Amino acid sequence: MNTPLVRQPEAPKPDALRLEQKRAGAKTFFEFGEESLRYGLDDGSASRTWTIEYAELSVERERFVERNTWWRNVGAIWVVLGGVLTAMDWAKTQVFGLSIWLPLGAACLVWYALRIRRFIVVPSPRANVLVIDDASAGAVLAEIDRRRAAQLRDRFDYLSPDESPEQQRHRVLWLQRQGSLDDHEVSARLLQIDLMAQSPSADPRQGERDE
Repeated sequence: MNTPLVRQPEAPKPDALRLEQKRAGAKTFFEFGEESLRYGLDDGSASRTWTIEYAELSVERERFVERNTWWRNVGAIWVVLGGVLTAMDWAKTQVFGLSIWLPLGAACLVWYALRIRRFIVVPSPRANVLVIDDASAGAVLAEIDRRRAAQLRDRFDYLSPDESPEQQRHRVLWLQRQGSLDDHEVSARLLQIDLMAQSPSADPRQGERDE
C-alpha cells in the first residue's frame, strides 16, 4: 500500500479561471478546471477545442512563428504584373506611368512582413497547446505550470513499500525536475527513503516530523 506524505493543509480551491488572447487574427482561450485544461484555438480558418489533463502537458517549451503566405504570393505576383505593365506603357508612350498593381503588390508584401503571429508551444500527446507570445503569455504559462506541478505532486508524491529505494529516489528527483518539489522537500523525501531502507518498519512520515 502506498503511503501518502504528510503535507500542509491545502488552500481553498479558486473558482474556475478563464484566460483569453487575441492577436493578428488568432484567438485562444484557456479554461483552468480542477483536473484538466480546456483549450481552444481559432486561427481564422478553423476553430478547435481540446481538454487535456495538466499532467499530460510537458515542462518543455518551443517557439513557433507563423505568417500568412497568401499575402506574400499575391504581393509578388502583383509587383511583377505592375512592373511589366509599367514597362509596356513606357515602351509605347515614352511617358512614365506607374501601374496601380505595383503599389498594391508592395502593400501586400509589407503586410506580410508585419503580420506575424508568434506562439509559445506547450507539447502534449493529445495536442500542442499554442500560447500567443504577447504580454499575457506569462500569466497563462505560470498558471499551466502551477496546476501541472500540483497534479503531478498529488499523483506521484508517495512512498511505496513495493518499490526499491532507487526507484523511489528516481521518482522524487523526477518530481523535482518537473517543478513539483523544491530543494527542501526533495531532501526530506530522500531522508525518508534512507530511513525506510535502513529500517523497513520505520514510519515514512518520521523524516518530515524531524524537519
